[in-house]
Amino acid sequence: MKASLHIALCDSCPGDRKQMERLLSRESDARISATGPFYIDTFGSLEAILSANLVYDLYVLDFIGDAGNSYDIATSLRAKGILSPIIFCVSTVDYRKSGELLSNSVFLNKPVKTDELHLVLDEIITQKLEDTVPTIELRNSIESYYVAEKDIMYFSGRDYAIDVHYVDGKKRNANTISMLNLRHDVESFKSFYMVSKNAIINTTYIKEVRFASIIMADNCKIRIPIGIAKEMRKKIKAGEPILRN
Repeated sequence: MKASLHIALCDSCPGDRKQMERLLSRESDARISATGPFYIDTFGSLEAILSANLVYDLYVLDFIGDAGNSYDIATSLRAKGILSPIIFCVSTVDYRKSGELLSNSVFLNKPVKTDELHLVLDEIITQKLEDTVPTIELRNSIESYYVAEKDIMYFSGRDYAIDVHYVDGKKRNANTISMLNLRHDVESFKSFYMVSKNAIINTTYIKEVRFASIIMADNCKIRIPIGIAKEMRKKIKAGEPILRN
C-alpha cells in the first residue's frame, strides 16, 4: 500500500530549510517504489504556513520570528483540528520546554541526522497506513478547520449560519456552506443523519427518540418529522443501527 506524504516544511533559517528539503527529497527518492513519493512545500513565515489550504500529512518546524515560533504554529494547527504528526527540529529554541507537550509530535536535534530522520519517517508512514482518520473541512469568516466524525454530536442552523456542536460541549460556526452541501460532504460517514432541513446529527449520540423529536446526549431537543422518529424507534426496538438517510 502506498503512503505518499505531503509535507510542510517551515524553517526561519533559509540554509537549514534548504538542507532539510534535501534530506527529505533523498528519503523520498529512497522510498518512492515502496511507499510513494514525498511532496514538500516550504514556508518561511508563520502566517504563510497557517494560511495554507492543504492539510499536510507531516509538519517539520523550526521557526523563530516576531509573530511566534514553532510551538505557536503547532498549537494553532491543533486548535484547527489538524492532528498530523509534527517534527520539531531543535536548534536555538528547545521546543520540549515551550509548553505542554503536544500529541503526535517528536523532537530532532539539529543538525538532523539522516538515520534518526529515517526512523521517524518510518513511524509516520506506518501510522498513516494504520490510523488515518477521515476529517471534514469546515470554514467560517475567520478560519478553516477540520473535524472528525467521533468528535461531532450534531450540526444545527440554517444555510450559511450553521453551528457545529462538539461532543465535549464546544461550539463553532460554519458560515460558508449550506446544510444540503454539508450533507453531501458528510455522506461518506455512516453515523451522520440529516433529520431535518436544519439539523444533521451523529446517531451515536442520540439519548432518546420521542414522538416528533430526538434528545441528544447534551439534552438538546431537536424536532424531526414524525415519520423519521417512528422509523428510528422501530430500528432501536429491533436493535438495528440508525444509519443516515
